[in-house]
Amino acid sequence: MEKITRKTIKPGQKLTAKQIKEIEDASRRPIVFDDDSPEFTYEEMLKMIKETKKRREEPKKQVITLRLSTPTVNKAKAVGKGYTSFLSRLVENAINDKDIVSRSL
Repeated sequence: MEKITRKTIKPGQKLTAKQIKEIEDASRRPIVFDDDSPEFTYEEMLKMIKETKKRREEPKKQVITLRLSTPTVNKAKAVGKGYTSFLSRLVENAINDKDIVSRSL
């Protein structure tokens, strides 16, 4: 079995001659379908395209400006990477909870 090498290439980073050759070699290899990655039928491909278009048309999240106290922001940032997504889920959960809404009005 062939050894697989993984390397992260950052945007704007120049590829080495060896990396270019590896990419070119990989592009000439045949595609092998198996149980884990079967070949799509034409009908499956059409269904996937339809679903993809549907998802793109669905409303995206809106960007808003929200003023929060410094302690609240610090607590959210303490969650770590992805704290804005955490805040979004927190607001969504709270807005759907009648008790929290009534206490916050």
